[in-house]
Amino acid sequence: MTPTTNEPLDQATPGEQILLAQLHQVQRALEQAYSQRREQEAETAACADRIAALEAELTEAKAQLDAVLASRSWRLTAPLRRLLGRQR
Repeated sequence: MTPTTNEPLDQATPGEQILLAQLHQVQRALEQAYSQRREQEAETAACADRIAALEAELTEAKAQLDAVLASRSWRLTAPLRRLLGRQR
């Protein structure tokens, strides 16, 4: 006799009870795996956001460095920097 959804678990045969217990164990493991996956996906999304922010910051820093290197004062002080570099 196979238990239906209305019959209590204690009316199942011992073999069926073992199978039901195993099924519940698998269901709990699957729920845990799904939960872990959702956490990992959230962490991955946070990391992707952080990477995007750092890339934007790097782009801005490179632009600022390029502006400094292209500036008139940087070009005018190049001989002084070379002279100071030789003295070290």
